Amino acid sequence: MTMRFAGVLVFLVILGLAGCQRGAQVPELVISEVWSRPVALAQPDSGAAMEQMHHAGSNGVVYLQIENRGAAADRLLRATSEVCAVTELHETIMQGDRMRMQPVTSGLEVPAHGRLQLSPGGHHIMLMNLKRDLAAGDSIAVLLEFEKSGSQTVFSHVRQP
Repeated sequence: MTMRFAGVLVFLVILGLAGCQRGAQVPELVISEVWSRPVALAQPDSGAAMEQMHHAGSNGVVYLQIENRGAAADRLLRATSEVCAVTELHETIMQGDRMRMQPVTSGLEVPAHGRLQLSPGGHHIMLMNLKRDLAAGDSIAVLLEFEKSGSQTVFSHVRQP
């Protein structure tokens, strides 16, 4: 009887330790320094203006920092915002002597006990086909979706760099 009780006790201790270990392996994300550049949409009063609106004056960006204080990595999968028609994760790369942007379709890793920085010239959130101007002093909501941490809304402060 005593051996049987000891066996059950050992099993419960192992099960409890496994639960604690699993609980410690979670990301703990802290998001800060969320900002966007001001964008004035081009007016559609001429063909040239329409051209500018489509390419130059209708897109914005969001930069931010994600610190992971947890013991498990996470992944930023996507972002959305009501101020634009399409939102994509992008990276800036050098191709020959030119810089260009390209979508990141597999998400961005936030390493355990590490940091993901979205900044000018690097990774960023692209706001495509803006529905309104982004004026300095504005704040826009951006929904971030993570692989393990779920969704989190942040507010991007529109300001000059």
